[in-house]
Amino acid sequence: MREDYAFKTDATEVKLKLEVKVAELLTVMAKHTKLSEAEIANTAIKRFIATHRDFIPEKSGGSRSGS
Repeated sequence: MREDYAFKTDATEVKLKLEVKVAELLTVMAKHTKLSEAEIANTAIKRFIATHRDFIPEKSGGSRSGS
């Protein structure tokens, strides 16, 4: 399971604003699972992108058909 959350490619840093409760839960989840906050957030965002491909403009160069 843990390998499902590991970064598969190069990573970069992004500054995000989160609701306080979301940030608190992310910290709790990271401590409980021994995964990093970055690994959990990266996986959650990848899953969001996978289910919202319609948010990606067709001419963006990003793939709308898969990961």
